[in-house]
Amino acid sequence: MAVASSRSATFAFVIGLAAACGGASGEDRAFQAASALCTASARGHDTAAKGVLHGVGVVKAIDAATGWLTLDHEEIKGFMDAMEMMYTAEPRDLGFGLRVGDRVAFDIDPERIAIVGVRIVEPAK
Repeated sequence: MAVASSRSATFAFVIGLAAACGGASGEDRAFQAASALCTASARGHDTAAKGVLHGVGVVKAIDAATGWLTLDHEEIKGFMDAMEMMYTAEPRDLGFGLRVGDRVAFDIDPERIAIVGVRIVEPAK
């Protein structure tokens, strides 16, 4: 029973986030809501995560206008489970030269949940 209640509460939370995202399409609202849920989860995952952490993943999308990168990444030890998530890149042009499908090693600031460094490990085919 507790599992069902927990799932219901999580679903309600995601739906509420989707509604709060306003003006975007349904798919965009759902993605924004999922990103917000993952961000909240990451912040609560390990409050001891400090400094720059390192991860490995595959580039799924690049938004040059905003500097956002969507990565399908492996677990970031002590910070975040493996998942696909959109991250802000700082500086905004950090994704310059990346292509969808590139396998990358990246540095992430866990306090800002921002990608602060990236290098191609294996180029997209």
